[in-house]
Amino acid sequence: MTTKVVNPLKLLSFFVLTLISFTSCENEIDSIGVGIIDNGNFDTDSFKASIISENENVERVISNNISQYLLGVYKDDEFGKLTGSVVTQLSLPLAGEAYAVGYGDEVVVDSVLMHIPYQVTLNSADEDAALRYSLDSVFGDRDIEFDLGIYELKTFLNTLDPNDPTKTNVYYSDKEFQKGSEAFFKGAFKVNPNDTVAYIKRYEADGITVYDTDTIKDDNVAPSIKLPLNKNMVQQLFVDNAHESQFLSFEDFLRYYRGFYLEANTLTDEYAHLMSLDFADANMTIYYSNTQDEEENQDLNQNGVTGETGVRVKKNYVFPFGNLKSNILERDYSMEKASGTDRIYVQGAAGGIAILDILSQEDLDELRSNNWLINSANLHLYVDKNASSSIIPEQLYLFNYDEQKQLTDIFTEGIPAVGGFLERDDEGEPVRYTFRITDYVSNLLVSEDPETLVRLGLKVYNPTDVPANSSDVSIKEYSWNPQGVVLFDHSESAGDKKLSLEIFYTELK
Repeated sequence: MTTKVVNPLKLLSFFVLTLISFTSCENEIDSIGVGIIDNGNFDTDSFKASIISENENVERVISNNISQYLLGVYKDDEFGKLTGSVVTQLSLPLAGEAYAVGYGDEVVVDSVLMHIPYQVTLNSADEDAALRYSLDSVFGDRDIEFDLGIYELKTFLNTLDPNDPTKTNVYYSDKEFQKGSEAFFKGAFKVNPNDTVAYIKRYEADGITVYDTDTIKDDNVAPSIKLPLNKNMVQQLFVDNAHESQFLSFEDFLRYYRGFYLEANTLTDEYAHLMSLDFADANMTIYYSNTQDEEENQDLNQNGVTGETGVRVKKNYVFPFGNLKSNILERDYSMEKASGTDRIYVQGAAGGIAILDILSQEDLDELRSNNWLINSANLHLYVDKNASSSIIPEQLYLFNYDEQKQLTDIFTEGIPAVGGFLERDDEGEPVRYTFRITDYVSNLLVSEDPETLVRLGLKVYNPTDVPANSSDVSIKEYSWNPQGVVLFDHSESAGDKKLSLEIFYTELK
């Protein structure tokens, strides 16, 4: 049950307005939309407006310079299939590591790993200080594998717009990128919350004899993806020519090696999963050994003692992922909408939105002619609990679809007051979403210069939807949340779960 909390400032404004009205003997009310309490001098009632809804597929979204990237395959009977792949630049090793010096004598590439941290939540720490994490932002069945391939990116990623170098380049989720024909890695993949340690075998100069095995793990022991890359390919691209000019600067390096293409594909007919990753600490690490005299290595030569000659030494170079990345989102709608065409389907990440006509012209004329005071206007959207999708978002967002702008209430009341949060019953089952758009509806009814009636858009909430300031009125083309929900539409067959706009009003006796 939802309770309306009346704003005290609005109460005060109403009573001031009422006093002025009685003093001037005016019966006409020119300013409406204030919250009031029935004290016996007023009649209160409600009005249900006619609403028409339709679905619209989102063909693409901006997919670079974002905080989250989707990797994997998700599908269900309601929303079809969504595949997320990622392209990324690769940077040179951090400053202070003179990569162009090369790898030394009798070098052997011991192992090459691509490290991509999962998004995790710290659940607990044991008595022995061991940390326990759970994976966040995994959508679908994490026990079902998908096919993952790592390739060389053959498309150059431009930071600036080639057509207007004064502007930052924008990549959309439907852009096609070229990749190399041979994979650094290709195989079945599924998330592993226990993937916290890597074991690196260290080889003698013959590349066969193992002289040691290292245990590699992060300080916080949080799980991360660790993909073994093809050592021969890495040796050819990064090791054999390390002393050449293409490794002298980041710009030279980008022209030489454009980055990685992480490609996800369906492995079986079973429904797999998507991961949301930020890639901030992702890297490619080359673990290698070379031969050198101990006296050349200050760490091994202490107190002036001359060490052995021809000692195998363990080393590594870390190549962080570059700043420029982009998400490739591919949609297959061939199996969608199992619940029927008389439903609203809202999904993020280049999925779908709903378009709502919340007031007919007939309703609007009636509201204006009655000259009511609007106490509240609540838009209710009920969840179809029988829908097969299980990735229901916790929040939806409402906006001015025709002008692609924020609603008035976002600025006058704020997002928490406007709502759009998923409401659940006592058993935790999803029930509905409610939006309070009192100021918008009130402004439609003012006697002078009323606000224009527009269609409203309904989308899955994305953090970028929040306006930065009062002048930030445009809706942004970002969405990396793949969650979706099936809602009842305006059809009479929905019964009491029919999409509705309920307007509570007050009129003078």
